[in-house]
Amino acid sequence: MNEGCSGITQRKIQPQDEPFVFRVFAATHGLQFHQACLPEPMIRQLLEQQYRGQQSQFRAHYPDADYDLVLSAGIPIGYIYTNYGPASIALIDIALLPERRGQGTGTQVVRKLIEQSNAYGKPIDAHVAKGGRAWGLWQQLGFKEVADYGVHLVIVRRPD
Repeated sequence: MNEGCSGITQRKIQPQDEPFVFRVFAATHGLQFHQACLPEPMIRQLLEQQYRGQQSQFRAHYPDADYDLVLSAGIPIGYIYTNYGPASIALIDIALLPERRGQGTGTQVVRKLIEQSNAYGKPIDAHVAKGGRAWGLWQQLGFKEVADYGVHLVIVRRPD
């Protein structure tokens, strides 16, 4: 991704980036465990299990995907996983550190993906938590619900 005026870039995740990627994952997925008042060591163990399972599942289903860090002025602030398939672009996962959310960074990263979708003439498909606060953003970016699986929605944005 070109840096542009905002200083937002992407680069491939390297093995040494895994602690950071886990930190973002934990910040994104840990709230449910904290709300359940579980002991911190148990929360860490559960998050590590979920993280390893998710990573294994993603890499098994999308072995050729791009697993990238999102950087601001060269500093990691999140990650995005995308798979450029023959018929569509799968937005597998995107997450930012909590302190970087709500500032337009995620929107900027997804808009860059939309530009690629338009250039390649391929739709973007993704999953979003049903009832999550992100769904409004996805709608603003032109994504439409195509399936409801109870806990999550399958969403698609067709190229312009």
